[in-house]
Amino acid sequence: MKKMMGSLLLAFVILASSITSFASTSNFTSDLTMGVVGVQFTEAMSTKILLLVEKDGQRYTYPIVDQDVNQFPLQMGNGKYTVRLMQNVTGTSYRELSRTTVDLKLTDSNKVFLNSIQDIEWHSSQAAIVKAAELTKGLKTDTQKISAIYNYITKNYKYDYDKAKTVQSGYFPNVEATFTSKTGICYDYSALLAAMARSVGIPTKLVKGYATTTKDVYHAWNEVLIDGQWRVIDATVDAPMVQANRRVTMFKSAADYRTERIY
Repeated sequence: MKKMMGSLLLAFVILASSITSFASTSNFTSDLTMGVVGVQFTEAMSTKILLLVEKDGQRYTYPIVDQDVNQFPLQMGNGKYTVRLMQNVTGTSYRELSRTTVDLKLTDSNKVFLNSIQDIEWHSSQAAIVKAAELTKGLKTDTQKISAIYNYITKNYKYDYDKAKTVQSGYFPNVEATFTSKTGICYDYSALLAAMARSVGIPTKLVKGYATTTKDVYHAWNEVLIDGQWRVIDATVDAPMVQANRRVTMFKSAADYRTERIY
């Protein structure tokens, strides 16, 4: 993560037709075909900066961590969003730097879950994404494709218990680092699977909350859209069982999971 310093020059931007094409604040439109909002800095600040994305009384809070275009999902459905950039003043006090409103009118709300975003940052040249293309080459159905990705991750990746003990608040997965190291915590597993699945056209959610298998420990898993239905996948829990040659089912019961946040 880059440190924030110096003065701030900001522009709100909206992702329209692709993950690389953005428009400035003055060119906001309601034709947000991919459902992503972004913020870009040419310079950064020494104080903490947050982005608040709000709709119908629900709020998602994101830290702004570098000078690149930071991308965030509008995952709370169609309608009007308020997007506010906040600067830390002291303690837990913040002041508003800028705001905009977004009127989302997607014909297919599932497109939101195909994007590269802050929690699931990926691009086509990454080794993880190249591998996803290799694993799914020639496969015809989304079930076959997600099975290939899931099998690869559960057979090859191990849980990093030391990292789980020391990980700090504000941590974000690095898809390429996880892919290379073949270790990670649940957040890493779910970000990797989401990036790989999204890259081959499968709408995939990264979900945070609680599961019966992890008891009271905050957890992350995935939901994938298969044949018009969202199905739960938990590669973190399954990986050690797969590697121990124990029988597991890829799709889990949604009743065993309690969702807190969706990305």
